[in-house]
Amino acid sequence: MQIVTATGLSAWASYLINGDDSGITPDDKHAADAFAKWMGATPCNCEDAGFMWTPDSFQFMEVGGDCQRYEALV
Repeated sequence: MQIVTATGLSAWASYLINGDDSGITPDDKHAADAFAKWMGATPCNCEDAGFMWTPDSFQFMEVGGDCQRYEALV
């Protein structure tokens, strides 16, 4: 196993880590799912990365904002 790290929107943290999608829109959920698939696994941890104009998740939802550094075990 190896740890894969990528930056994505903080708004997705509850959904990606805990499976709670109550705070995000359907578009956010779709983008977060695509981000997790791109990482190769669902993230299991995250850490604050601050504001970013172009996080790694930019390819799935073209917005910048407060971000997390997500980690997934692959």
